[in-house]
Parts: sequence; structure tokens; C-alpha cells
Amino acid sequence: MHSIHRLLGNSANSSAWENCFMCSRRRRRSTNHWAMAKLACVSFLVSSVSLGQRVVTATANIPFDFWAEGQKFAAGEYIFDSGFPGSTSIRRKGTKLAVGVPIIPYGDPVKKEDARVVFVLRDGKYCLVEFWGILDRRVVTAEFDRRGQTTAGHREVLLSYP
Repeated sequence: MHSIHRLLGNSANSSAWENCFMCSRRRRRSTNHWAMAKLACVSFLVSSVSLGQRVVTATANIPFDFWAEGQKFAAGEYIFDSGFPGSTSIRRKGTKLAVGVPIIPYGDPVKKEDARVVFVLRDGKYCLVEFWGILDRRVVTAEFDRRGQTTAGHREVLLSYP
């Protein structure tokens, strides 16, 4: 603190500069503490979510073209992965590109033999609406208001687990 007195040359102004310097130093220290506290909270939340989330992978051979998240998927064998909270990823077997579909869990899990993917015919297109799996029943977020409704164009495809 004495070096500030020498630089300024007069003691009247030096006490104001000294107070400003000390406030700035306290503010930086306080900000560092808050940053560390925020980082600890985020890492705790991420670790608790990742520990609580079970990754389950299932496959389905879908014999028709379908739509999910505004994207068309050709008929074929697909892999459904529940590795991310709040979504299920879909990818065609043999490819690495996946599309995440936002979901809302809404029901109890089903037995392995009852697991399925549900599609509804809308405007001449089959749209993915629900997953019934061993973790829970999930509805595609955009379809939440219409969950459980069946229509004439309703189709279900069985899921198989490794």
C-alpha cells in the first residue's frame, strides 16, 4: 500500500485510491468464489443426472417410411438410444449420424416383449409419436397433447433389446 502513496505523491488522494484498489480486490475475490460455487453446482448436477440415467439401446425393423422431427426416414433397421435425458436418438443401422427426438416420459415401463414404437398416419405420412420401452413410456414432445389416441392409420413396430 505504501507504493501507492509514493506514486501519487500526496496523502489526500492516496486514501481514495487505496480504498478503490481494496474494493476492486475484494470484488475480484468475491467473483472468484461465486464462479467456483457455480462450477461445483453444475458439476454436481451433471454427475447426478449421468448417474441416474440408464442408457438403453433397442432396434426395430421399420417396414415403411416415417417422419420424426420434420425429417423423413426411409424404411429399414433403426437403433433407438436413450442415452440423453429428455431425448431419444434415432439412427439407421450401419450409420453414425443420429437425430435426437425430444421426448416426455409419461407412463410405466413395459416388458421387453411388449416394447414398441408407435406411429400415426397424418397427411399421408407416418409420424413417430411414442416409444414404449423397458425404461418407461415416452411420447414425442410435439405429440404430448395427443398421447394415447389411436387412429385408423395407427401402426406399431416391436422393439428388440440386445
